[in-house]
Amino acid sequence: MSAADFEAFLARIYVDPEARAKFLADPRGEAQRAGLSEAECVALENIDRTGLELAATSFARKWAKQKDNHGKRVWLTRWLQRLDIKLKS
Repeated sequence: MSAADFEAFLARIYVDPEARAKFLADPRGEAQRAGLSEAECVALENIDRTGLELAATSFARKWAKQKDNHGKRVWLTRWLQRLDIKLKS
């Protein structure tokens, strides 16, 4: 398996709670089902589980914050556009 495939697997277990739960229940099995090499399976079997959960939580918070910030910017932009239209009328 390529480094990109290994990184994609890691990304998936960091951002997808269901994939992470399956992985934590059976790290070697999930890694093998993903087609990872024996060395990659061993490395993942020894992953820092606490670190994985902390990182996943951190990523989820950052992602949620980005969504919130984007929503605020859209709201602010729309509000300013409406204000501009009212001022021109």
